[in-house]
Amino acid sequence: MGLAASQGRLLLLTARKSDLELQAQTISQDRLLLSIQQETIATEYSEAVNNQVYQIKLDGQNDWQAMSISALNEFYGNGPNDFSGANYRVWDTRKGKAVNLQSISQIDGDSDTPDSTLQRMLTSGLWLIQTVDRDSDGNTITDSTGKTSFTSISISGQSSFRQQYYTEDDAAAKARYDSAMARVQRLDKQLELKLNQVETQHKAVETEVESVDKIISNNIESSFKYFS
Repeated sequence: MGLAASQGRLLLLTARKSDLELQAQTISQDRLLLSIQQETIATEYSEAVNNQVYQIKLDGQNDWQAMSISALNEFYGNGPNDFSGANYRVWDTRKGKAVNLQSISQIDGDSDTPDSTLQRMLTSGLWLIQTVDRDSDGNTITDSTGKTSFTSISISGQSSFRQQYYTEDDAAAKARYDSAMARVQRLDKQLELKLNQVETQHKAVETEVESVDKIISNNIESSFKYFS
């Protein structure tokens, strides 16, 4: 192989080598993204199987039930949307006003899952349950403007309330987890095989580059000897 032909071959091999290195880098980045997806899937699964729900035990009953708007109404008596005679209300700490549970009920129904608006907002602490203040005679206490006075309660400090793990969605969460992880692992395996192929080709190109580079060096050395 002549010097010009060797140099041309070396340029083609160098370009091929750079292309393979770029492919390897891209594949590695794709595998990194899949690794991040695996962490996300694992986190979502952990959250799904560790989610909790507030429960309430109504007077005269031994069984606990998930806290819902209807359960609160039954527990406290007068509903919170009749503010003139309500025994309790749900207070929105962000807006600084009572929550219209009737409108929430129209949106969520009487949902008692961890995803219900009532459960989510109570868990986050953005909503608080407040009970009406009464004097020793049971009369409603009002402030100077005549508004009913309410006090926030601590759910954890009430014997009729508790927080328990919600397990009804665990099977579905496990199915989603297994399906998502299997898909990610399958894609990662495909990328791993592709990366191995690219690395094998890259090694072969490197070997040929060394060979052509040696041929060029020998041609140059021969030329100098010839003209010396």
